[in-house]
Amino acid sequence: MTGPIGDKGAVWPVPPASEPTRETVSLDPARAVRALRRQWAVIGLAALIGGVIALLNGLGTVPRYQAAVTVLLNQDRSELLQQVSALPNAVVTDSTIQSEMEIIRSRALALTVVERLGLHVDPDFLDPPTDATDQIAAHLRAFARPLLGGGGGGNDARMPGEADPEREAREAAATVLLTQIAVERIDRSFVMRVTYTGFDAQRAAQIARAYGAEYQRFQLAGTTEVAINAGAWIRERLDIMERRNIEAASAVQQFRLENNLLQARGDLLSEQQQSELASALVEAAGASAALQAELESYEGLASAPVSQIAAVVAMQVEADATSPMVVLRRAYTEARRNLSRVTTQAGENHPRAENLRAELDALGADIVLALEETVASARARYNIARSREASLRRELAAITETGRGNENVGQLAQLEATAETYAQVYADYLRRHETTMQQQGFPIASVQILSDASVPLQPSSPRKLRLLAAGIFMGGLIGLLLAAVREMRTAPLRTASEVVAQSGLPCAGLVPRNADAGGASREGQVALRTATRIRQEIDRKAPLAKGRIVGLAAVDGGGDAAGVAAALCHAMVARAGRVKIVDAGGLSTAATTALAGIDAVEISPYEDLRAILREEYERRANGDTLSEWRARWPYTLIVMPPLTSAVLHDQVAGLLDATVLTIAWGRVSPGLLSEAMRDHRDFRAGLATTVLDSADLKGARRYLGSDEYEARLIHA
Repeated sequence: MTGPIGDKGAVWPVPPASEPTRETVSLDPARAVRALRRQWAVIGLAALIGGVIALLNGLGTVPRYQAAVTVLLNQDRSELLQQVSALPNAVVTDSTIQSEMEIIRSRALALTVVERLGLHVDPDFLDPPTDATDQIAAHLRAFARPLLGGGGGGNDARMPGEADPEREAREAAATVLLTQIAVERIDRSFVMRVTYTGFDAQRAAQIARAYGAEYQRFQLAGTTEVAINAGAWIRERLDIMERRNIEAASAVQQFRLENNLLQARGDLLSEQQQSELASALVEAAGASAALQAELESYEGLASAPVSQIAAVVAMQVEADATSPMVVLRRAYTEARRNLSRVTTQAGENHPRAENLRAELDALGADIVLALEETVASARARYNIARSREASLRRELAAITETGRGNENVGQLAQLEATAETYAQVYADYLRRHETTMQQQGFPIASVQILSDASVPLQPSSPRKLRLLAAGIFMGGLIGLLLAAVREMRTAPLRTASEVVAQSGLPCAGLVPRNADAGGASREGQVALRTATRIRQEIDRKAPLAKGRIVGLAAVDGGGDAAGVAAALCHAMVARAGRVKIVDAGGLSTAATTALAGIDAVEISPYEDLRAILREEYERRANGDTLSEWRARWPYTLIVMPPLTSAVLHDQVAGLLDATVLTIAWGRVSPGLLSEAMRDHRDFRAGLATTVLDSADLKGARRYLGSDEYEARLIHA
């Protein structure tokens, strides 16, 4: 509310219309509270709409159930498996866990689950129920497709006999299954959670259990793959060693029978030297036979696959953990396992698969080269052993050349040593064969099911209360944004302080809508107080005039200039006893009738305005100080049409003592007011004050602080 306003004449500053003055924006809690009071309806409506949408969405959403199985990649079991198998196992690392998660997400594993549970023949699984929102979206797409020109024809035609309905059904079921499976790692542990989300609680638990079982079976199959490849070759060599062992044992028995060397106990050699040489010869013959068997074994691997070479040769040298063949075998096995995972996950043509194949080829070449070096080493050791055996044989022959019986005994010992060596080699191959068979059928894998899926008792979604709360919150948030936008836009004028701050014009206050200035209501009291302030400003603007002629006009249509005129008449009558109102096009028939009911108020038509103007012109031309009209009427109020709809104001403004401008409450922007004042300079030059008409007192209080003077007057 403004205080007393002096006569500023035509020097009042008018800000440019394109750049209206604005209040400095600052973080004012009281201002924010007032903004919330003004915009609570928008925020509440948006929150209500959000809650209704969320509630409808929750009611139209098909309930979904989640079943989860937790899987542990157990290194302890890998070590246990290593104890019963010479074949290595991959170390569980972060990258390995990521690979295992991709295996679970793979289409190959999904197809095995589909096949196990028969999901491809389950119509409920292939055609699940849809939510109401999805149905609405489908109808909208179907309706918009013809409008957007989306043709229904496609390139899905197949040649007769090409279609495989069962395979297509499996692929479709796998696609549906993959969209409903989620895999996550629990923190940084070796535990993974496989979650299935479906529309049936029993089926959700069944599918989650099947995923865990199929993944465990996949891991068991992977750990025995290398053992199966090596087992076939070991079995072939085992058959050869078994035949040679039988032949060597038969040769010993045949030689005994032919030379009558059968004995129960005791030693046939009499001389110690001959006995020692024979023992050394037996040892040398055994070493030669062992080296010969080893050399033949290595030479037999020349045409075998690289995987069998790596497995068999590494087994024979496993005592030396740093042996090149053991290191190459481990690298080759790890590369094969990685290749299997990559091809299962990404396909045969993935760049990583190509790199792994190249790595396998390089390792295979290294293994072949290592085999050649091993064969050369075995051949050298075998030649040395043969040379030593020949040397011992010559020495023994020199000693026993006189006796044929000693020679027969030496040959028998040699045959026995050869038979014993073949028996040991056969036993070693048999042990290795049993080891590979154990790994193929040993029921231990590096995967352990920690907790199997249970049947969910409650649906996981939709959470209706949570969804309703989220809808209300999001709606309220959107409403808050809309309210902020409404507050940040150029707001129309609603308080006297806004008029003064944003336009530089004085303002007398508010005149409530449909207020009776002569009544005892709060609206009437506010209207009379504002009208009294307007009359005071008119008196200050024209202090020497005995009969003041005042022009009253609105900025734009939509206000209630007649209400301001009625309130101002009450104030003028209380001051001077009588008032003359001239209707210059600003009063309606109803307003004229209402004003005619006020005592000591006389209303004249538009024609009287010409008489007033003529008399004023003559008075000024003759230099008279007081015209007859002014002597008769203390106040003459000329109610003119709005500034935006007539040019009468500029024609008569120069003959008026003061002008009063009415501003429709909440309808006139600061820019419009500034432009109107710029266009009607003569009217503005005589401006005594402005007034906000048709005001809503309850709404106005939302734009005022409780400690402001204007708010105190409204509440009074």
